[in-house]
Amino acid sequence: MPDGESERTLAECLACGSAYAATRWTDGTIQPIGTKNGCQCGSTEFRIVEDPPITALREE
Repeated sequence: MPDGESERTLAECLACGSAYAATRWTDGTIQPIGTKNGCQCGSTEFRIVEDPPITALREE
């Protein structure tokens, strides 16, 4: 992503595990969308929630 741009993602609070729609900025900052002060628990630290790996189901 070019400098100054952002992308929307899903982020999880490191303290309580609450998930938020979030914006990830090019400097690595993660900001939940719709809240200015971080999580409802008071934490301001988040991690990006990665998609789980896709596994093929096989019939046996």
